[in-house]
Amino acid sequence: MSKLLTKKDLATRWQVSEKTIDQYRSNGVIVSIKGLPCIRFNLQYIEKIEGRIPERTTLRETRLERELEYWKTRALKAERTISNANVIFSEVLYNTSKEFNKDEK
Repeated sequence: MSKLLTKKDLATRWQVSEKTIDQYRSNGVIVSIKGLPCIRFNLQYIEKIEGRIPERTTLRETRLERELEYWKTRALKAERTISNANVIFSEVLYNTSKEFNKDEK
């Protein structure tokens, strides 16, 4: 079984306060082990993410990156919706003009 770290262990390891560890958890920067009655972190998981979290990454930067991804996804969905609406609108115009031309004959 892998070694488990407490919130205090991780705070000491990263030289931050336990409150900062709580903020990292609430902002999705790190994830604790689920199903335990207390907060614990898998050492292998922590070692793995340590290489991916730049030391200067702030909670604000992490939140902004997550928001950016959210808005990119929303923009793509909006583009698809507009594209679909354009197709429908074009079909309606085509059918309307076809019927209009048929009525004039």
